[in-house]
Amino acid sequence: MNTIRIIGNVYTTVSEDEFTDVLIELLESKGWTFFGRTVELGEVDDDNEILDGILSEGGFDDTETE
Repeated sequence: MNTIRIIGNVYTTVSEDEFTDVLIELLESKGWTFFGRTVELGEVDDDNEILDGILSEGGFDDTETE
């Protein structure tokens, strides 16, 4: 089994709940699963601050520590 980490933002006109429903539906239609969380950013959110709360040290450079 392969594991793929997705780090980024999706710009959309739908709510976080609707986006998550569509994402899970897509993944399940392929027989895949998702383990993680989504975070809806507001106008004043700092993307880096949000990612700091999601990613452990080294999350961008493959030196992640547990």
